[in-house]
Amino acid sequence: MSHTPDRTLTLRGACNVRDLGGYLNAAGAPIPWRHFLRADCLHQLEHGEAERMQFEGLRMVIDLRTAREVRDAPSRFEPLRGIDWVNLPLFDALSPAALAEVEVPDGHPLLTMYITAIETRGPAICTILTRLAQIEAGTVMFNCTAGKDRTGIIAALLLGLAGTAPADIIEDYTLTAAHIPDLVAGFLSRARANGGDVESYATLLESPSEAMAGMLAHIDGKYGSVMGYFDDIAVPNDVLARLQARLGLTG
Repeated sequence: MSHTPDRTLTLRGACNVRDLGGYLNAAGAPIPWRHFLRADCLHQLEHGEAERMQFEGLRMVIDLRTAREVRDAPSRFEPLRGIDWVNLPLFDALSPAALAEVEVPDGHPLLTMYITAIETRGPAICTILTRLAQIEAGTVMFNCTAGKDRTGIIAALLLGLAGTAPADIIEDYTLTAAHIPDLVAGFLSRARANGGDVESYATLLESPSEAMAGMLAHIDGKYGSVMGYFDDIAVPNDVLARLQARLGLTG
């Protein structure tokens, strides 16, 4: 892939494809560009865009959506030979019952979702990180529908592993709002047509800094650090070492 340090990548048919490169890691060095990409839903990519990404170095795509979402809107990368596409849902078991089991401080509704994911989806997060670590060269992309919640959690954890400053992790999360207004408008239009609670739904389509700040504070308060959280969910040390190397940390 081009190593021009552009955080936002233009893919026709997607609107929220961004690079984690350029943020400073714990060593004070920039995370390498085109190692980790975060993205929204990739089922509407225009002809040739998936192949272009492959030509430019994309080697793996981890789709964080549910199996039903994938079935209803298949990724353009799924049938592409030469790219390791895998569906590893993050929120499959994030049920209303699970939401009720986790004590969350008052705040934005998304904070409840994020902390519940951290507390109940540890095995899924471990699996996702383990798969991300399998790529030693080239680019890996992870995506969901809007590239905001599921993708945002994984991006935040990777940046936390790199030792990136919390302010930069929060900024990376909030950048989504500027990229998805058309996507949000479409979601709300369909919800309105189906008689849904548009006001509540609109709140869940936001990207508020307090939601990500609250998630990071929860991790620090309960586990001491992102590394402490990874230890709690039993992410193997060799997986963390490989990911840290890809994030520009050595030794």
